[in-house]
Amino acid sequence: MRWIKLAALPMMLSLTACDLDGSSEVVVKIVCPTINQYDQATQDKALAEYQALPKDSALRLFIGDYKRLRDQIAVCRSRAGAAPAGAGK
Repeated sequence: MRWIKLAALPMMLSLTACDLDGSSEVVVKIVCPTINQYDQATQDKALAEYQALPKDSALRLFIGDYKRLRDQIAVCRSRAGAAPAGAGK
């Protein structure tokens, strides 16, 4: 265990070597994935296919996960001040 403490020492010392006069600037950039946009006809077709799936279909679970992921990306993009999904298309 002693070697772990010794290995961590140089890392801690390098962190204390930061500029302390206030001239350092930290920039944080939030990067969110893009969300594909689908036309209404494609969305309607997908909904009809989804509704035709058996109630116990594993695909329903996967599609639910995909929807939650899309919702999380939308929140990420709104918090990051990113352009609306599909804006670059």
